[in-house]
Amino acid sequence: MNSDGYKLILNHLTYGESVLNETKPKKQEEYKQMVFLFLNRKGKFLFEEDILKHYREGMTLEKLFEQEGHRFAQGANQKKNGKMQKTWYDLWASEEIKYGDDFFDYFFACKLRHISLLEIDDFLTFHLEYSFDNNAKMYSRFLVLVIRKYKGEIISENISETIKEWMTQNESSSELSGSPKETKVKGKLKREREDKITKLNQEQTALLIYCLKETKIILKDEYLNNKEAGQAFSVLTGYSAETLRQNLNKSEQTRISTKKNNEVVKKALKEVLSFIENEMEPEL
Repeated sequence: MNSDGYKLILNHLTYGESVLNETKPKKQEEYKQMVFLFLNRKGKFLFEEDILKHYREGMTLEKLFEQEGHRFAQGANQKKNGKMQKTWYDLWASEEIKYGDDFFDYFFACKLRHISLLEIDDFLTFHLEYSFDNNAKMYSRFLVLVIRKYKGEIISENISETIKEWMTQNESSSELSGSPKETKVKGKLKREREDKITKLNQEQTALLIYCLKETKIILKDEYLNNKEAGQAFSVLTGYSAETLRQNLNKSEQTRISTKKNNEVVKKALKEVLSFIENEMEPEL
């Protein structure tokens, strides 16, 4: 499984739980309730037209619910166009659940039992960086509490032992020992989407890295691979090194090189030039 497969994507989790709990209606209902609460807290409700726009013309909610009634849970009425309308939550939505979201620990535990024991080490290593920004102390405590909370209910003995083994193995390494492999900045911030702490968002930052490599402002691929570039700019910007690495792939560059992103990067570079011209020119 590639690293993207280790992210907590709701529709992937829902599929996994539907397979595992096919003959366990009580467990199915418990999971459905947790998804409902998660989507409710995120405000991810849908009106009728939001649902039907993804289906062929002539589809109605009545027909859809006959076919996929298990997919939607009804929410509270919400105001739209001056009147109260019914809402629903899509339990198979392609919503990513991130650290800091409500019930992250529950979905993290669910994901653990969806993957092979042979992949748990890679999964845990991925989330140390992706979700916890290499904060080893916080991550270690989180794992201890997840085991304590969900052992026997979601987390099996085998999974529990595998997590503990990974933690023990890494306590003597740089990842969980307090002596990290990479130099860390004290108080490193955790970035949020569009937080505007730096001028460029994560995708635009990856686009800038690509441009700098292609114009030989920084080393090119044969001397600086995407992983190393991601790590370097993670320190400089606070964005996830792993996500920056993924955004530097050719297929991702094609996706993120939109007119809007290109304009934002060009504007930022023009501001750098303006700064050099107005602030850095030596006095005569």
